[in-house]
Amino acid sequence: MNRQKILFAVLVGLLLIGIGLYQYTLPPLLHGSVIEPPKPMPDFTLTSTRGPVSLTDFRGKIVVLYFGYTGCPDVCPTTLAALRQALNGLGESASQVQVLFIAVDWKRDTPERVAAYLSAFRPDFIGLGGSQAEMDTATQAFGIHYQLNPPDENGYYTVDHTASQQILDRQGNLVMVWPYGLTGDEMLDDLKVLIRK
Repeated sequence: MNRQKILFAVLVGLLLIGIGLYQYTLPPLLHGSVIEPPKPMPDFTLTSTRGPVSLTDFRGKIVVLYFGYTGCPDVCPTTLAALRQALNGLGESASQVQVLFIAVDWKRDTPERVAAYLSAFRPDFIGLGGSQAEMDTATQAFGIHYQLNPPDENGYYTVDHTASQQILDRQGNLVMVWPYGLTGDEMLDDLKVLIRK
């Protein structure tokens, strides 16, 4: 092999190493909207089947807040299924993440009903509910819209609600918002990055 070929091979090798190093130093691609700087969020206390639960109870964990209702026909169950997939993908690291499902249907969603609903997804998902006043306080603090629609002739009603999820860091700061429709794999990617921070 002549010197030109050796020099060419060395240059190609150095170029490939340089590209690899550049790719390694790039920030990870995140699927949610990053909140920069992180926004401190107010505490709230709502009710679970285990009694009162405050947001500050989960300091030291990544918290995924999702406001929905158990009678939701599509958005809530698909979102919770994606969250289940993401946490299952984390393996043992899932213990560093807490999903809180806040039931905005204060008329129907008792803590027992919410707990039974969530048990179909993951036993460690915690469901929270409260009075209309408590729900209004919690949703307004987090910029969440919800509205109980008028019932039909059978008494059935739907609830309009914000479908995004809010992600808090270990100190309780809002660091990311996930839009509706992210896959479990996309949530998993983001959670891995947040856990490493």
